[in-house]
Amino acid sequence: MNKRQFLNTAAASMLAMGVLAIAPAAHAESMGKCFGVATAGHNDCAGLSGLHSCKGTSTMNYNPGDFVVKPTGTCEKLGGLTMEQAQAVLKSPSETKAFEEKMGKMAM
Repeated sequence: MNKRQFLNTAAASMLAMGVLAIAPAAHAESMGKCFGVATAGHNDCAGLSGLHSCKGTSTMNYNPGDFVVKPTGTCEKLGGLTMEQAQAVLKSPSETKAFEEKMGKMAM
């Protein structure tokens, strides 16, 4: 391979890497946190309730403090909550329990 071919290949590789780096950012804009739809062990990151701090460590189904990342618009269809709604539900143990029961019935 001569010097010119090497430089062309290197430039093409750098350009391709730049395009790939932009793709996740565009994808992230169309995603959002959906609270209350995660099943045990399938949450994304830490929960609002403070019961755990890592992805996949939730121990309860449909806890309003746990979230998964879903495409924009999907959360409402699933019966999930925004962060503000989840924080309001978590303030009342009776509301939290009622929400979890409602989501459990929807899943059946």
